[in-house]
Amino acid sequence: MEITAEHGAEVTVHTGPLPTPVRRQPISQLPRSSSTSDPLIGREGEIERLREAVETRQLVHIWGPSGIGKSALLRHLALTLPHGPEGVAYIEARGRTREDLSQAIFDVSFDAPNYKPSPEVIKEHLKTLRLRIYLDDAGLPENELRRLFDLAPTSTFVFTSEQESAIRGAQSIRLNGLTVPAAAKLIGTLLGRKLRPGEQLIMAAWWDAVDGNPLRLRRLAPPDANRLPSIDELPELLPALVRALDPEENGVLRLLASLSDAELSGMLLTNLLGQPEVVNLADDLVRRGLLLASEIGYSCPIDVAEHVLTQHASEEYPTDRLCEQLTAWIVADDTTPDDVAAHFRVLDIAVLHAEATGHAALGVALARAASPKLARSLQFDAWGTLLGAGWVAATTAQDREGQKFFLHTEGMRNKALGKTALATILLTEALVLGKEISALQAGSATQPIASAAASQPVGTAPSNPASTTSHTAPPNPASTASHTAPPNPASTTSHTAASNHMTAMAHTTITGHVSVSASVTGSGAGAGSVGNATQAGHETQAAQVTHTTVANSMKHAATQTATNSTMRATASSVPHMAAAGGHAVAVGATTVAAKGATGLILACVIGFAAVAGVGAVVYASDQSNTSQNGASPAVSPTSPSSDPTSLPTWFRTSVYADAVCDSAITEEDPLDQDSSNISDALSTYNEGMDEYNSGLTSTQPSATPLNTAVQTMISDLKSTDSTVQDEASQAQNSTVISALNSVSSALEQLGSAFQTYLDDQQGSPLDISSEDDQLTKAEDAVYNACFTF
Repeated sequence: MEITAEHGAEVTVHTGPLPTPVRRQPISQLPRSSSTSDPLIGREGEIERLREAVETRQLVHIWGPSGIGKSALLRHLALTLPHGPEGVAYIEARGRTREDLSQAIFDVSFDAPNYKPSPEVIKEHLKTLRLRIYLDDAGLPENELRRLFDLAPTSTFVFTSEQESAIRGAQSIRLNGLTVPAAAKLIGTLLGRKLRPGEQLIMAAWWDAVDGNPLRLRRLAPPDANRLPSIDELPELLPALVRALDPEENGVLRLLASLSDAELSGMLLTNLLGQPEVVNLADDLVRRGLLLASEIGYSCPIDVAEHVLTQHASEEYPTDRLCEQLTAWIVADDTTPDDVAAHFRVLDIAVLHAEATGHAALGVALARAASPKLARSLQFDAWGTLLGAGWVAATTAQDREGQKFFLHTEGMRNKALGKTALATILLTEALVLGKEISALQAGSATQPIASAAASQPVGTAPSNPASTTSHTAPPNPASTASHTAPPNPASTTSHTAASNHMTAMAHTTITGHVSVSASVTGSGAGAGSVGNATQAGHETQAAQVTHTTVANSMKHAATQTATNSTMRATASSVPHMAAAGGHAVAVGATTVAAKGATGLILACVIGFAAVAGVGAVVYASDQSNTSQNGASPAVSPTSPSSDPTSLPTWFRTSVYADAVCDSAITEEDPLDQDSSNISDALSTYNEGMDEYNSGLTSTQPSATPLNTAVQTMISDLKSTDSTVQDEASQAQNSTVISALNSVSSALEQLGSAFQTYLDDQQGSPLDISSEDDQLTKAEDAVYNACFTF
């Protein structure tokens, strides 16, 4: 299937044979040896302790407050400790979701160009690798970290975060401030001289005031300082340092401060500021504790940003210039997909800041330009969040072509991820909007026609169907209600399901990220969190999106955006609603020796098909045309339709091959929740079995919760099968009847396989890959049979 985007890309999701990943020899991705960072000072004890932990444990966690030196220490460990038996990978995890991180680990380990495998396929390839994986600033919730680590159970993970993690089996090591002697050595190194006798006491007082934090200690030693500031100068130290900067240094800080704590590479910093020596300036600001350096580039500490933005409130870095320069950089031939993906947080912030400051059209252009390369980076969650931000900007700009682009592209992104129900809503919304645009361009969308269409009896197509619908623009999330874009006066029917999904997708949370891909209607806590629904809640309700539910999510998202300038937080929480038809479950079993007994462990894989050969191949090629006008994106003949509550009658009756399709495609599906429950029960059982096998406990875990979850799955399979049989008996179209009967048969066989497992748990391992494949094909057949366009 192919998306043609007027500005930005042609993205092709290849549906034929998938590539065979080839393991890299060797597997190696190390941090650069930075010349901007001084040698580690005062960390000899921590290095030795961590060396022992990495040699003996599979999970090692380094935690502590910002500026304490976690990243520098992690880079040092990655560069100096022995690699794993099959390689090493150092990955910047800040702001990235579990799915994007797992893709990054896969890409480091295997050569498979443009291949976006499913989580099940990733686990199949990573499960036997013995790597040492270093994750810097992995601020994901504990359940997400556990799921990430479970993808590579034989590898060692060393990860950092600001908060302590309670993950079972991890050795957690807190990184404290420097000792007084180490702090004195650091200050002396920065000054280029030894501390004088009187300065020793001043330094000790400062050490106590900042708890030995190396970042804050660096601010005591500006260039050519003849003396250390007294402790009485602490409250005004940072403002004084900012005021003392020269114009070029101020320019660097002002740009990075306006991007919150997002990183800019040295190359991009040079391009944006047009100063050839800007990297040297940034390195010097890092040494003085006014900037932070990472593998990606440079960022501004939050306390520094506050002072800079206060000082330059009337001259913030111009949003229009930022968007234009970022767009030019993205479309350049030498800018790679990985370059764009590394700056996903910058792009989110720039697009939404443009939308909030009267430059929404520039935000739309930036998001559309970045979309193809983000797709090719295979960081699908980052891509999805940017598409949501772009949709918000297009809505504010009343750019209907832009809205159509983002709806359609997001629909195809979800289709590539196997989330058919959400793809259904988005693709159909884009199609309806395209009809409206075509009608308006032809001069046929008039109020009298729209009114007449609205009064048509159910099942009767109006004379001009394209003019009967209207995408009512939701409120601008960054502004007040008085700034709400008005509805299209030529239309009467409102379509909000997909539109509000895109609104919510532009916002992120610090916690609560769930297992699949990108939007921010999910659970979370902390700054920027949106909504309270769990992953299971989204999955089971995916096919019944109501106007009220989505509107409430939209309002919540609007409130959060108005108060949170950081569009991409520590861990993007972006749960999409899962597919109604995507409830296939592949289950296998394996036995584990448990102190003389045999413990049967059910290995549950939740995905859209069997383990082998699942995923999508994504291609994208840039287009130089920056016009926002053009033909409507083509929709695949098998593209699914939308939730009927959000579609006009004329559209539903014109695309469905049979009346039962309205319920068959959009009915609520409990099997996703059942799969999640089995997975959770399995995880708990496996953890208990691990403890039993290792001697940590003398009690073998009970399989009752797992068996109960399987029994519930069997019951729901029977119930779903009954519903499908009722629909088949009511259907009139022979192709639809045949497809529904195929689904019924697959559900029966799946239930039988589960029942066999319950009846004989000591027998042969359970393998339902063939039943799963049959169910997936049957569901696809229903979609193909139901849609006539």
